[in-house]
Amino acid sequence: MNFKLFSLSVLVSLLTGCLTVRDARRAQDERGANLPPGERTVTAEAVGILDGSVLPLADAEGISLMWHPSIAIATQGVVAAKINVSRAGVAMRPALSASGGYSETRSANSANDWKITSSDSFSASLSLSWVLYDFGRTRAARKEAVANLLAAQEALQDTIVQRTYHVRMAYFDLAQAEAQCKVAEENLRQYDELLRKAEVRLRIGSGKPYDVTKARVDRSNALLSLIVASNTIDTARATLNNQMGLAEPTRYELDADSTLSEVEGGFDTLKELAWANQPALRVLHAKAEAASVGVDRAIAELYPQLAANASTSFTSGDPKTWVFSWGGSLLQDLFRGWQKRDNIQLSVAALRQARAAVAQQEQQVALALTAALISLNTARESKAVAEQMEAQAKENLDLVNRQYTAGASSMLEVTDAHVLYTSARNANLSAQYTLEKAKAMLYSIIGLQ
Repeated sequence: MNFKLFSLSVLVSLLTGCLTVRDARRAQDERGANLPPGERTVTAEAVGILDGSVLPLADAEGISLMWHPSIAIATQGVVAAKINVSRAGVAMRPALSASGGYSETRSANSANDWKITSSDSFSASLSLSWVLYDFGRTRAARKEAVANLLAAQEALQDTIVQRTYHVRMAYFDLAQAEAQCKVAEENLRQYDELLRKAEVRLRIGSGKPYDVTKARVDRSNALLSLIVASNTIDTARATLNNQMGLAEPTRYELDADSTLSEVEGGFDTLKELAWANQPALRVLHAKAEAASVGVDRAIAELYPQLAANASTSFTSGDPKTWVFSWGGSLLQDLFRGWQKRDNIQLSVAALRQARAAVAQQEQQVALALTAALISLNTARESKAVAEQMEAQAKENLDLVNRQYTAGASSMLEVTDAHVLYTSARNANLSAQYTLEKAKAMLYSIIGLQ
């Protein structure tokens, strides 16, 4: 019965090895569109982005989390950590090895008139070794591998949070650039109209050549501002495409209603939330746990290792030989030049460093949270002020335009009013998207998407 179980385990092992090799060859053979997400650069059409289509913020985040290479890298980090958990227990598993050989011998001597004689033989052997007890060495290694697996999982979650944050920042940068470009387009149209009015007034004798010259200069400056604003859109769009994992110019419209919800809570509440949820901090906690287990593993190296072994071999020939042997061993390194002592001290130093890294990150989180809350409050107040400034600048522009039409204002006053209004509009747009980016920053600090 035991032989049947042993044979079954060998068969399962061989089958598992074949499947593993098949999967490895399949990974090698993947090409082009057969590569999984993150391992190839995807096209915009493949992710559903068509020219002229509307791209909501949530869709941009989803594309990045599916196709950006950093997600694939972090995911494979988790896969590798899971394999290391399995490998950590290998020392306490039975190891089976087999060998076979064939030899042929030809000889001749003077006693038999140099006639050639030959003999051949076949040999085979099978050996089994099993570590029965190692005084916690393997258990500590496995616990350390599990802690490293938790760290890898948290690192993946941190990558997801950071991906989401960078997509949001790029999305709002593009939205701001497009909105300010529209302001530049309207500004150019206004200066076109001012130039037309100045030329008409000059023709009918109620205007001045200076007004026409200034209007032309102002129009040229407005055109230059429009060119700069247009180039800013192209740069912002390329950045957003890169954050989504795309590598081609793609034209799409943004969702004007894409905003982030407000984050509720004061500093203390958000700090507790960040300390509990921020993946980067959780990674360091997991590494500190792994370092603590590393101390256990280094101490376990001080103790011996109890193992059992058995082997059998067969040799054909004359005579045929069959040998079976078994036994046990207790292995102990008596002295390695203080290596074990040094390993323990190094593991303790690594533990202290890991704990200090946790404390340092907690302090950095508190500092970043303070700065983020200040930025968020500043952005809210700036938005309210910017809205008032835009409304006041619009009233002033309308008044100056009416006075200019009635001949009570100069071209210089009209230009100043236009500049003030354009600046106020851009400031309002900047405050609007600064507020959204401040909320995105706060989300990333507290570890939420």
